[in-house]
Amino acid sequence: MKRFFSRMCGAAFAASLMLAAVPAPTAAAAGIQVTLDDKALSFSDAQPLMRNDRTFVPFRAIFESMGASVSWDNASRTVIAKRGDRTVQLTIGRKACSVTRDGADRSFTTDAAPFIEGGRTYVPVRFAAQALGAAVGWDNNSQTVIIADTETMMRTAFNGQFENINAIVKFAGTCVPVMPRSVTGSLGATFTFHTAMGDIPATVIGSLSGKENLEATELTANIKTDRSAIESAIIANEGINVIDENVDTLLKKLENVTVDSIISRADGKLYLKSDFLTELGISKGTWAMKPLDLSAGLTAIKNADAIDFVCAMAQQQTLSLGNSVVQIRQVIERLSDQSASLAGANIGSAGLHYQADASTTMDLTLSSDQALTIVRTVSPDGNTTSPMSKMTFVQRTTGTSITYEKNTGSYSAAVRIDLTPGASTSAPAIRPA
Repeated sequence: MKRFFSRMCGAAFAASLMLAAVPAPTAAAAGIQVTLDDKALSFSDAQPLMRNDRTFVPFRAIFESMGASVSWDNASRTVIAKRGDRTVQLTIGRKACSVTRDGADRSFTTDAAPFIEGGRTYVPVRFAAQALGAAVGWDNNSQTVIIADTETMMRTAFNGQFENINAIVKFAGTCVPVMPRSVTGSLGATFTFHTAMGDIPATVIGSLSGKENLEATELTANIKTDRSAIESAIIANEGINVIDENVDTLLKKLENVTVDSIISRADGKLYLKSDFLTELGISKGTWAMKPLDLSAGLTAIKNADAIDFVCAMAQQQTLSLGNSVVQIRQVIERLSDQSASLAGANIGSAGLHYQADASTTMDLTLSSDQALTIVRTVSPDGNTTSPMSKMTFVQRTTGTSITYEKNTGSYSAAVRIDLTPGASTSAPAIRPA
C-alpha cells in the first residue's frame, strides 16, 4: 500500500514541479570515426581518443574542417578558433568553454576538459562542434560521431529567413532581467488518479518565492495537498483499516511539502530538493536533476538570439548516420519564415508552428500587445484533440503564467502557476553548490 501511494504522490509531485575524482586513463578509441555534414573526416597524425566516455579529437583538425582559423596561446594554454563573428576558446584542464559572437557572451560549461597527450592537444568533439553552432550525435553501431553544421546552413541556404523567431526570442529575453530581481507566485493543481480502487482526486495549492536573472530562476515552493479527499477515497474503496501507520505518515507528509528548485538557463536543467523526495528513493538533502525539454529555449532566451535558438533546437534531434543534413535542414526550415504565420492583422505580431517530431508540436505567438504565448502539445497517438500533455506558457514583462494538462491511463492533471516579478535582490544560484 505504501509503495502504491509513494508512486502515486510522486507522480503528482513531479508533474507539478516540472513546471515551476581520479581521472580515468586515456584509451585509444580504435575505429571511432567522425562525419561532418555526412562526409567522413580524416585525421592524419593523431586519432580520436576516448576518456571517461567522451570522444576527444585533435583541436586543429576539427576546427579547421569546420572552416575556422585556429591559434594557440601558449601562456594561457588556450585553443582559439575563429569563424565569422564567432570566437571559441578552450583552455587545457578547464571545463569552461568561452564563446563570443558579435561581442556577446555565449559561454557555457562542459563536463569534459581539453588535455595534451603525445604532443597533441585534444578537445571534446561534442562541445567544440556545438560551440561553432553545429548539432552533434553518436551512432553506437559504427562508433561514429555525427556533426551537422546548423549555423552554416542557416547562413547560406536560409539566410535572412528568421525574422519571426528572432522577434519571439528577443521579446522573451526582455522579460528576463539582466540584473537579479525577486519573484513570487502561486501554484494550484487538481489531480485525479485512476486506480483499481477507483478515481482518487487530490487538490494541491502552494506559494512560491525566490529570485531570478538571465542565468537562472531559484524558487522555494510551499505546497499543501488536500489529504481528506485522498483519505476518503481510500476508506470508501478499501476500508478504514487500510490507513495504517505507514500510509498515515505519507499522508501527513503530503499535507505540507517544501521544495527548493533551480531552473537553470545556463545549463538547461531543473534541480529539485525536498524531504518528500525520499519517498521516491532519493536521499534526504540530495538534489535531483532533470534535463529540461525546453532547454534550447532557455539558452536562446538568455542570449536573445534566433541563431542560438535554432541551433539548440537542432541539437535536440537524434542524428542518423548518413542522414544528418536532411534532418537538420528540416528543423531549420520548420523554424524559418517559410513556416511562419502572422497572427491575424496585428501589426508587429509574429507566429510560428513547429513540428518538433512525430508527436510533439510547438505554437509560438507574439501578439502586438506584447504577450508571448507558447503552446507545447504532445500527442503520441497522433490525436491532437485529446493530447497526452499540453503546456501553455504566457509571458509578459509584468509576469508569467503556466498551465499544464496531462492525461494518462493512470492519472489526469491540471496545473497552473502564476509568477510576478518584484524588487531587486541577490543573484540566484545557477546550479546546486
